[in-house]
Amino acid sequence: MVGKTSPDTGRRTRPKDRRARIAAAAAVAFAERGYHGVSVEDIATEVGVTKSALYRHFPGKYALFLNSALMLIDSLEGALDSVPDDPARDPRETLRAQMSAIIAVTIEQRRSAGIYRWERRYLRKEDRPAIRERSWAVNARIRRPLQQIRPDLSDEDAFVLVAAMLSTIGSITVHNLTLPPRYMEQLLLDACTALAETRFSPAPAAPERVAAADRPGQDNMRENLLRSAVGLFHQRGYNEVAVEDIAATVGLPASGIYRYFVSKSDILAAAFHRAADRLETAVAAGTAAASDPEDALRSLVSIYVDLSFSQRELMSVYFAELVNVPDASRADLRLRQRANVEQWSSYLQAICDGLSAADARFLMYAAINLVPDLGVLLGTSAAQQQAENIHRCMLAVLLSRSGQRLGHGEDAPCTPTIGSAH
Repeated sequence: MVGKTSPDTGRRTRPKDRRARIAAAAAVAFAERGYHGVSVEDIATEVGVTKSALYRHFPGKYALFLNSALMLIDSLEGALDSVPDDPARDPRETLRAQMSAIIAVTIEQRRSAGIYRWERRYLRKEDRPAIRERSWAVNARIRRPLQQIRPDLSDEDAFVLVAAMLSTIGSITVHNLTLPPRYMEQLLLDACTALAETRFSPAPAAPERVAAADRPGQDNMRENLLRSAVGLFHQRGYNEVAVEDIAATVGLPASGIYRYFVSKSDILAAAFHRAADRLETAVAAGTAAASDPEDALRSLVSIYVDLSFSQRELMSVYFAELVNVPDASRADLRLRQRANVEQWSSYLQAICDGLSAADARFLMYAAINLVPDLGVLLGTSAAQQQAENIHRCMLAVLLSRSGQRLGHGEDAPCTPTIGSAH
């Protein structure tokens, strides 16, 4: 409905909440389909207004996207504002209350909160600093009670652990598993507790390497095109790269690409299927050598992190651009991902007595989400240490219902943090 009719004048009146309804619909659309997958007309249709009516509230699609990003950071700040800032309060209680507030608002806004995955790629340069500073301020507010509880933590390690907590909570926006809200809150709170108690240790001194299987066919034109395309998609975004751009990097005319791929989206799909093939091959080898389910699970985490870091650009593109893959290929890739999650979850269930299949899948998605989120946040410096830290964060989330906690190099009890507040 476009508007109500006034009984006195017979004229249509504008609903008072129209701007809010437009903003809410835009946030959901961008979170689910990315920036380029959404049009102003899509949003107007969803709300039941004309494009001209929408433009009375927002000047264009980018303004809607920026507003969606601002709404998300507003909600995080609002959640933290709801927690009393009392210096005399037990910091364990403060940290627990902060996490509970953020979990609650994320569950409430589950369909729209996933926009955080698109911000870095599509926000304009002039808008990024303000949102980045506000995001860092959110992190700092959570670090304060965490470092009171854990004075052993450096600022950098505390930053990573808080980012991991927020990523774990945000993981519910990347899947549609349904659990009772209160139970979901407790699962997430337990995972955040495990992260808060995680201790990092120096990464083993080992040279960075990429297995030969990760870079096949160095002289093969198809492989060269795939690598060049992934690099361009990572730098500019899929929608900003033309077939001509990809062809130019390998010295081909644009028409030459079509001897190898039928379209630009076919290149993207081929790169993603190649990544899935490598993961499945590595996982099969790793699990075959495992001595028990726990050994298999730890091997899977190591393999996933190592492969992700050995092909960082491809993994970044995968999580950002999957919406641009043709429908049939996207469905196949999602099936393969679900099959991986099912297999990995079975190992987790074998380790954690009483853990349901749904709980295991939920925790698996939360752990997997740490890789792209922390990988993008931490950049490319000190990659070996970053990989080790993410590895330990993933295990902390996965084992959060098992009673195990990660200490210095071994699973060991740590000073209770969130979970012990009364």
